[in-house]
This record gives sequence, structure tokens and C-alpha cells, in this order.
Amino acid sequence: MNKIAELIKTDGTSLMRYACYRLGDADDAKDVVQDLYLKLHSKYSEDGCEDVKDWKNYAFRTLSNLCADRLRSEERQATLHFDENFDIAEIPDEDHETDISRIIRLLATIPKEQAEVIRLRIYGNNSFADIAGILSLPLSTVKSRFLYGLEKIRQAMK
Repeated sequence: MNKIAELIKTDGTSLMRYACYRLGDADDAKDVVQDLYLKLHSKYSEDGCEDVKDWKNYAFRTLSNLCADRLRSEERQATLHFDENFDIAEIPDEDHETDISRIIRLLATIPKEQAEVIRLRIYGNNSFADIAGILSLPLSTVKSRFLYGLEKIRQAMK
């Protein structure tokens, strides 16, 4: 249980930011992150925690699956709704909602695999090695998806 509490303390913000950008809705993100914590808590007791070697990678992989399940079940287009008190991106710019919406639209224009790597890297604050572990992909594949995805976004912005 201490490992789960430590995960919440150290990576809770990154997990929430990733879920928010993945789902496009702060309330849905809060629900999914809560589901993640409940799942980890119910699945791992004090003596079962040694089964997981890298808690951060395991949490992001599980969160990615939970987000995908929610998007599939709701069959909806990701849109972002923020209330005035919730600033997941912590951007000082007052017009950040427009910027976030634009980023979400740009990510929707590239292949899902590339968008997922970009989200995990930028919003999840994961290293390429961590992303390779989360997605069970070779490191070179993760790096190329990131670069190709950014290039496609640059082209779309022109």
C-alpha cells in the first residue's frame, strides 16, 4: 500500500494531466484516475506489491487502458470543458482553453499511436524509456512515433 501512496504523491499530477488530455474532460479524467487508484488498491495488498517492478509504468499503462475503455464505451469525440477553478495544464496564459482545444484537435489529426506517445511524453511527463515500457514497444519505435507525430503536427500548423 505504501507504494501506491507514494505513486499518488509523486505522479498524481502527471496521471491527472495525461487523463485530462486523453479524455478531453476534467470530470471524466478525475473519474478515471479515481478508478485507477481503486483498481490498484483492490488488486494489490501489502504482500502483493512486489509483483510490480515499475509502479509508474504500470500505472500509466493501466490508466491508458482505462481511458481507451471510457472513450470506446462513450463513443464520443474528445472535447475539453474547464471550469474557472480547474487549470490542469497550469498555463498562466488567460486564453489557455483555446490553446488546449487546438492541441487536442491537432493530436486528433495524426495516427493514434503517434498521438499516444506525444501525450505520454508531454502530458504524462514520461521519458522515452518509460513510454517504451508502458506501451511494450522498442525504444526506437517510441522515438520515431514521437518525431513523426510532431512533424505531422508542424505541417498541419502551417
